[in-house]
Amino acid sequence: MRRALIIAAGWTLCGVLLAAQAYVSAAMRGEPIGWGRPLGIWLAWAWIWALLTPAILRLTARYPFGRGRALRSVLVHAAGSVVAVLLNLAFFALVAPLVGATSSAGSWSATFLRVLGSTFLLDLPAYWLLVIVAETTRLSRLEGQFAEARLLALKAQLQPHFLFNALNTVSVLMREDADAADDVLVRLSGLLRKTLDSSAKHEVPLREELEIIEAYLEIERLRFSDRFAYRIDVAGEVLDAPVPPLILQPLVENAIRHGIARRIAAGRIEIAAARRNGRLQLTVRDDGPGVAAGARDGIGLSNTRARLQQQYGARHTFALATHRDGGTIVSLEIPA
Repeated sequence: MRRALIIAAGWTLCGVLLAAQAYVSAAMRGEPIGWGRPLGIWLAWAWIWALLTPAILRLTARYPFGRGRALRSVLVHAAGSVVAVLLNLAFFALVAPLVGATSSAGSWSATFLRVLGSTFLLDLPAYWLLVIVAETTRLSRLEGQFAEARLLALKAQLQPHFLFNALNTVSVLMREDADAADDVLVRLSGLLRKTLDSSAKHEVPLREELEIIEAYLEIERLRFSDRFAYRIDVAGEVLDAPVPPLILQPLVENAIRHGIARRIAAGRIEIAAARRNGRLQLTVRDDGPGVAAGARDGIGLSNTRARLQQQYGARHTFALATHRDGGTIVSLEIPA
């Protein structure tokens, strides 16, 4: 029903515009005509095309243009365009006397032959315009489906990686502190529940992402026996801003692995979020040794880069650098 309404509205608008053009052209030639006559003629023409459109769209869906089938599709649609135009003109010949069309010649056959000779080639572009619109829509839908599948694949890759690291933490603690390991399992259960809740979404509110990050940091803090502290500095106005799920967790994990784990003394991690110039800026900073020369991204960072590129394209920035005061800072910006 929705598609039928869109087709009817589109062709009605087309008919009204062509009628307005005919009305204005006649007035400019000094041959003014009433508004009702061109409107009736062009609406009749447009509504006949509207009736033919569903069949044309089905034909385009069955014979799309693509690698290895372009020639076949061209031949099918060449024949389809001739049939569609002939049907349009045949139906128009029926209603021509009713709408006062100048092509009306007293009988259906005479009217049909007249409009066939005068408008057949002019009607062909209408068919091909429909085919182009249908193909463009199909390709756009396929591109969207591919992007969604790519995002789901990237998230599916990240979640086992995250779970492996969390279970490794439990394994380490089981040999050192059974109570702490039990505490970690309880926290991990809640963390995984939140993670799975967001697995089918492309974006979640920043507050939900921060809840996961805090749970993750508490697990890691137990693992490192309070060898690091963390601070989350987020403006209240951005807590509801949408972000990709699990976008911060790999950055925090990277800070712990390369910034905290390599220190003998206690370390610190700072997470910040703010809105600047209509964009959401997220940063994760540690006070470790900084970015090593020639360092390459691990699975977490490379996954994050790929997800941001897939979801935002050129509308995002992502940077990993040594902070001027020491340590590593990872910053990313996405549309707010």
